[in-house]
Amino acid sequence: MIARLRPRRLVQLLALTLACCPVAWTQEGAPTRSQVPEQYRWDLALMYADAAAWEADFARAVADIDRLDNQKGVAWETPEALLATLTLRDDTRWLVDKLLVYAAQLSDQDTRDQAALALKNRATALYVSLGRATAWIEPAVLAQPEPQLRAWCQDHAGLRIYGHYFENVLRQRTHVLPRREEELLAMSGALAASPEEIYGVLRGAELPLPTVVDELGKEVALTGARFDRFVRHSDRRLRQAAFLEGMQGYARFQNTLAATLHGAVQRNLFYARARGFDSALEAVLHPDNLPPAVYTTLVETAHRHLPLLHRWAALRKRVLGLDELHVWDLYQPIADGGQAEIPYDDAVRMIAAALQPLGPEYGALVEECFASRWVDVYETQGKRPGGYSWGSYGTPPYILVNYNGTPRDMSILAHELGHSLHGLLTHRHQPKVYGGCDGVTTETAAVFNELLVEEYRLRRAATPQEKLRLLNEQIDNLLTTTLRQVMFQEFEYEAHAAAQRGEPLTAERLGQLYLDTFHEYWGADVVRDPEHAIYWARVPHFYMNHYVFRYALAYSAAAALAEKVLASEPGALEAYLALLRSGSSDYPLELLRRAGVDLTTAAPIEAAMRRFAYLMEEMERWLPEARTDD
Repeated sequence: MIARLRPRRLVQLLALTLACCPVAWTQEGAPTRSQVPEQYRWDLALMYADAAAWEADFARAVADIDRLDNQKGVAWETPEALLATLTLRDDTRWLVDKLLVYAAQLSDQDTRDQAALALKNRATALYVSLGRATAWIEPAVLAQPEPQLRAWCQDHAGLRIYGHYFENVLRQRTHVLPRREEELLAMSGALAASPEEIYGVLRGAELPLPTVVDELGKEVALTGARFDRFVRHSDRRLRQAAFLEGMQGYARFQNTLAATLHGAVQRNLFYARARGFDSALEAVLHPDNLPPAVYTTLVETAHRHLPLLHRWAALRKRVLGLDELHVWDLYQPIADGGQAEIPYDDAVRMIAAALQPLGPEYGALVEECFASRWVDVYETQGKRPGGYSWGSYGTPPYILVNYNGTPRDMSILAHELGHSLHGLLTHRHQPKVYGGCDGVTTETAAVFNELLVEEYRLRRAATPQEKLRLLNEQIDNLLTTTLRQVMFQEFEYEAHAAAQRGEPLTAERLGQLYLDTFHEYWGADVVRDPEHAIYWARVPHFYMNHYVFRYALAYSAAAALAEKVLASEPGALEAYLALLRSGSSDYPLELLRRAGVDLTTAAPIEAAMRRFAYLMEEMERWLPEARTDD
């Protein structure tokens, strides 16, 4: 629940800056920030005009946290007193969130900036202080006589909006600890975030920056954006060199990286046990009221359809004419001529056009996002790799990307835009208590945008060659979001299970587990390269505590909802926009059910796998024509 400040929430906020494109080295081969035109750099002054404004809000937040802390032990004798406490908590929570967003993004635009890092550390510590100062509230809510609480909620207009919040607190009664124990868990938030912080520093500043000879014969630094482009290149020598060089940097620090991941796993198990859960996964599912069957159905359905992935690997091997299929052969387009380059401004125009079916209100927000400098576009020296969307209540929902002109970069931009506008619509239509968005619905909003962009481009394909390339992109995006994420989830689940059994998570153990999981998914056609065993070390999502399965659920939901909207099914657009405006005002499965998709059954996941089969059949049908289209 969004208003409940827990160490897990802090960890997710910090891990957000590590998400989406999990490749990172220092970026000495990239331009400086001043060399990038202003319109391609986000405008953080929209949050705070200067340091003095940030300091003023910081001082106000400190005072409000003290006020909350001083209320401990005070019984609420009237509904007005309870409402005053909850309102102060919600206002302070979003103020601290704004402080953290600004400081983190200031640091992310140049991780070498020590002054920005100091602000981020102060904001992080403030977030922990807020958690400690509010940890008493939910135990106190549970101490209220339930009939009285329900009567207050029904009869008092101000408390009425807290109805779902109260129901959720009451539902989790058995896992809410006494006040002092809640305080201790909240105070551990900074320690809980340590594995992510260590991992982020190691990835961003300590790992050696390899070099490779690019397609022009020039030796270049293998930055994160270049790695992502090179492993998709039609030149197999370049793909192999980029992959192997990229893995070597992680391999040199494999024991340190294993120790940080082991620390994150132990943290997850600690909090699960502290709250009386049998596993870290159970602890993750419970706050969003996700039944375990949602997870098990997803994994079982994925396993039933692994022959489709094996078929895709065999098709790649055959079309590329390879004697052996290696991991560095799994991501480049198999259409002749490689991938088309898409300049950023062209990508913005295509995304805006593709999202027109979402109506004028959504279209106006898209225009506002790109015109108002909410996006930090290009890779620069010291900039955080990858991509994310992050804003607070009442601030722009900023987007960080490292755009390098690939179709995947455009997909990432559309994806993060979906997150941003989901958050923005939620903040404009929900009170602060419901201003957050759960993982399943927000990933649905992000994938939805990707799917609309894919369909827009495919409908406009002019040649068999272009159509084939776009079908290939759709398959890659589907696999990246579904089966790949379920594979990651199984690796993460098994790592936690091993730690729970008392087994050490050494680099060797993690590498063996990753290779076993990967090859179960991809099948016998992919060579078991020993260098691939370190790949687990470059996936930041493993620090987000069983988050990745939500991507696969979200793809299934988004595909079903996008099909309804694109077919102009009566009420479909209104239902989808209502989902985007709902925030955390109900449980995610209920919000999605209202929008038109039921994730408690296997039907949406089965439909996604049927889409995979259809796209592959279309590729096989167009391959002969594409070969003759010169």
